[in-house]
Amino acid sequence: MKLSIIIPYYRGEQYLRDCLAGIREGGYEDVEVIVCDDDPMDPLGTAASRNRGLERCSGDLVLFLDSDDYFLPGDIGRAVNSAERFPDSVIVLNLRGTFYCRDAVIEKRVPESYFDMEIPMAMRAVGLIIPRKLISQKRFPERFRYYSELTFMTELSEAAEFVRVSDISYYKRIHNDPINCPSLSQEESPVRIGQFCSSFYDANKLGKKAGLQNLALCAGYFFEKCLTGDNGPKGLGRSERLKRDDCAAVQKALEGIDIGVIKNMPDKGQKKIIEALRNGDMGKAQKIANRIVFKKKKKGLFGSKDQWRLLFYRKLALRMRVRKDMIFFESFNGDLYGDSPRYIYEKYIENAYDRKFVWSIKKKGRKAIPGSHRCVKPGTLRYMFALARAGILVSNMRQPSWYVKRSGQFFFETWHGTPLKRLVFDMEEVYTASPGYKKIFYDQSRKWDYLLSGNTYSTDIFEHAFMMPKERIVQLGYPRNDRLKASADESVKRNLREKLGLPADKKIILYAPTWRDNKFRGSGDYEMKLPFDKDFIKKVPDCFFMLRMHYFVSETDGVGGVFGDNAVDMSGYDDINDLYLASDMLITDYSSVFFDYALLERPIIFYAYDEDEYKGELRGLYFDMESYCPGPVVRTQDELAGALNMDPDRFGPYLERYKATGDFFTGPDDAKASQRAVEFIEEKYGSVASEEKRYD
Repeated sequence: MKLSIIIPYYRGEQYLRDCLAGIREGGYEDVEVIVCDDDPMDPLGTAASRNRGLERCSGDLVLFLDSDDYFLPGDIGRAVNSAERFPDSVIVLNLRGTFYCRDAVIEKRVPESYFDMEIPMAMRAVGLIIPRKLISQKRFPERFRYYSELTFMTELSEAAEFVRVSDISYYKRIHNDPINCPSLSQEESPVRIGQFCSSFYDANKLGKKAGLQNLALCAGYFFEKCLTGDNGPKGLGRSERLKRDDCAAVQKALEGIDIGVIKNMPDKGQKKIIEALRNGDMGKAQKIANRIVFKKKKKGLFGSKDQWRLLFYRKLALRMRVRKDMIFFESFNGDLYGDSPRYIYEKYIENAYDRKFVWSIKKKGRKAIPGSHRCVKPGTLRYMFALARAGILVSNMRQPSWYVKRSGQFFFETWHGTPLKRLVFDMEEVYTASPGYKKIFYDQSRKWDYLLSGNTYSTDIFEHAFMMPKERIVQLGYPRNDRLKASADESVKRNLREKLGLPADKKIILYAPTWRDNKFRGSGDYEMKLPFDKDFIKKVPDCFFMLRMHYFVSETDGVGGVFGDNAVDMSGYDDINDLYLASDMLITDYSSVFFDYALLERPIIFYAYDEDEYKGELRGLYFDMESYCPGPVVRTQDELAGALNMDPDRFGPYLERYKATGDFFTGPDDAKASQRAVEFIEEKYGSVASEEKRYD
């Protein structure tokens, strides 16, 4: 039997490559593939694309496949075998959702790379093997850009039996960048609800028994999500919120549903919503939806502590006066007292500004903070109230997703380094605990008034990687680097080694790698296995190692087993500048730490043991390491040991090549970035605060 596969396509070449690879490796030879243009500027859209495919196809079986979805090897052949056993039936394949590319799912690069999905049959035309004789005269209504499947699937439901095959899956890919490349279900449009109602009304007139049952289930699913604000399975689709203006259209669409069909709906909450909407009582429908939300969210009788904290934040903290004299500081989500926020704060103290200072910090780091200040623990009520009331906020990370930017607040984002690895919108794939990372990042970064850049190189990257308007990127240099530019002498190194308890008779090596996106355990929690075996330390007997893992890495396995007594884990130490200044040499991989360390003009080694995977499958890099990095790039333990034993003079040419780029990577070398940052904040916030008459 010949299979015709119809694929509407507009853009997203990386998705189409996976789609076609799934067909090529599908395990079935007698296939014709019809790719149809689906330009969104054409008002006929996907419906017209599928209809053009139906007019041209010649197969005995038809499969509609979205260009961003795919099959795993051999599954198409097995699906056709099922169709041959049931020649007059529609074969329904198991539906799985995923945020990841096909190779990532096949190779299991990330845990839980897919999840089971359920979309009402009336809304689903994909992942079905359909005998062409059943649809030879059927077409999708081209006047609907959205939900054109309803009439088509209702007619098909009345014409054939549907046979589910649970062991063969169709993978529905959810776009990780709905800002720049949204799927049809992620598009923002004011006509979506209206088109659903019109398409539903037309479909209802065509239904008899199975079609009407499917439509009722579809309506319950759709309107529950409209009223609860639920985006659907793992972020698929948009949350279309019903408004009072929609009431008449909704009532008209539902009034034709038979009462008996509604009574047979299995979900009681959805059934009550449909009954209320059918009677034109949107207020009652909303109350039912609110109860559904409450049941889903509550934990125990009184809800969770987090729910109560957020309630106080929204209902009380956000109604309190913004304090113009308060500055809120946070570094690495409160894990450390460090990075640029630290040096901006210390410059404020040095200049004796008349302000109230609040630090977000966990208990471990509180003793290190000098000056008059107040500490709040991240996630607590005190923390939430400080975020709500501070006139100025200085942070080197993204703020909590629940944070509401208030009128009269000034958010100064310092970020946390000069990038080598690709960031946010420059990443094709996202392997993190939050697959919706790009959308989340976009929403959070719109709340920043200004983003600090340390150099021209970073400014250029931030503009496209963060989609940040250039006028909101301020290039002042990195405050955290002021100390490196001013204190890189032997006496400082000697005193810091004594303070840190480092041996005086060995070469001190700082090992500071970055994290790996595909090694996550949970949100902001990644594992890191040391890329050394127990024999490595024997090859470098005169070296002592300081380990500084990325702040996303909660623990490091095997330090003692690899290094014995020749290493110390300094991952929890507040100020990495101390570690830079105390060391003789840096080993890193794709971390931005080398941009800072290069200011000391000390040897750097790049241990890129997994370069092919990192460049090709994970993040990717902004430039070729061999050409620009200020040190040799090694890929094996033997090469690393050889580089550690090299004469220091052999590192000179690498550093000279890097220095030849001028301040493109390093920024200004006057050690006054902290002062410039403070002056900039005061100047800009002064103009913001002066406009807030109601807070005077």
